[in-house]
Amino acid sequence: MSEPLTKLFMKVASVRSAAAAGRTFLESYPVDEIIQKAKHGKDALYPFSDLDEYGRALLGADISVKQATRFSTLDELVLLPPIFTPKRLERMTELAREPFFSDVDLETAIGGFRSRLPLAMASMGSTDVAHSQSPHLGRGAAEAGIPMGMGENIATVWGYARRTKASMPTFKQRLFAYLDHVKEPLGGVVIQQSVEDAFDELWHKVYTDPDVEPFFRKGLVAFEVKLGQGAKPGLGGETKVSRDAARSLKGKYYFPDDPDTVELDLYERHSAPGTYTEEILRGQLRSLRTNFPRARIWIKTGPFRDLLAMFRVASQERIDAVLVDGKEGGTGMSPVIALKDLGLPTLACLKRINDARLEGLRAPFVLSGRLFDGGHVVKALALGANAVAFGRPFIVAVGVGGAKGIRNYLEATEVEIRMLISSLGKYKVADVSHEDVGSLDRALADALNIPFVYA
Repeated sequence: MSEPLTKLFMKVASVRSAAAAGRTFLESYPVDEIIQKAKHGKDALYPFSDLDEYGRALLGADISVKQATRFSTLDELVLLPPIFTPKRLERMTELAREPFFSDVDLETAIGGFRSRLPLAMASMGSTDVAHSQSPHLGRGAAEAGIPMGMGENIATVWGYARRTKASMPTFKQRLFAYLDHVKEPLGGVVIQQSVEDAFDELWHKVYTDPDVEPFFRKGLVAFEVKLGQGAKPGLGGETKVSRDAARSLKGKYYFPDDPDTVELDLYERHSAPGTYTEEILRGQLRSLRTNFPRARIWIKTGPFRDLLAMFRVASQERIDAVLVDGKEGGTGMSPVIALKDLGLPTLACLKRINDARLEGLRAPFVLSGRLFDGGHVVKALALGANAVAFGRPFIVAVGVGGAKGIRNYLEATEVEIRMLISSLGKYKVADVSHEDVGSLDRALADALNIPFVYA
């Protein structure tokens, strides 16, 4: 085959591959639903299209399954409202009237912070898709009164206080996009440090920064030890960078292709996943408590097989929060084989949280991994999580309307949570429990120790 024809076939294949990837994402992820919420807020909660009018539409529950799934998800669970509602009677007595869904109290303690909702913005790292939108993401989360995470490699790639690229904000600008708009006493920011960030002592730099010091004093900053993430447990952070960036970073990161000797458009940049035993983790957590006494301490973990053993360490060391990211979690860049074959699904991670609760472990748990609506939040609460974290939904929402898109999306999600919890006859987040959820699958019901709804 001639070289021009080979290049043509390769170009066509590349375009088709990109189109297929985009189509798969749109078909398998609720992009339309998130866009409507980001545009219309709580008005998007009712199933009226532009052609439907209130009072003229005939509506009912959707019983279809759009795509077959490889493993069970939270969508195979249903919430179980009761007829008899003693908690509603208690709330009615407090209010001296019949309660509405708007009377549900959603303020929640998440990892040492106060949050207006049982929901946080998950840590997102240095990849362009998150970092380029970070000023809007930070402001939106702060104005909504929820905690926000800052992922690894941001300072190392984009600079702590001086920009490495004119069009991209620094670590500190990203941090203060949140802190400048935080609605005290609500909210808080959670900061990761990768192995490579540690070369520059990022946490020490943040802790001793006089601009950040007032927020440590108010208890609004946490450091998050990252043990892994859902999309690639056991692998470090990955992205692609320009040749100039690769040359400046090659002393800290692994580059399969040496930017000094190999000419490419973009270079793969890999960070180390970190090495842990129970003793190493315990020592790191104690060191953080000693060196940074005013910082909250979080752990973010991927969907590992020995989660329960790590939960025991976190509980014994009185960590402020453990965020567990299931294999369906979003990513800026991960190998396809990792997305396909590595790690426990989100629902399996939730079972480990449930097991930890049954064992009496007291660590606060936050669940993430392809969660995007109020139903997911309430089901996670029922099975032992203290809160959940969303990532990709905020990226979609910010693309629709910046910080306002995030506020609208959260407005819709908040109403969903209120409606569902009140339907269970409850009015506090902490009251949601096992009795409120059932399974459409018998094996799943047995695994989670919840009712099989057809029994």
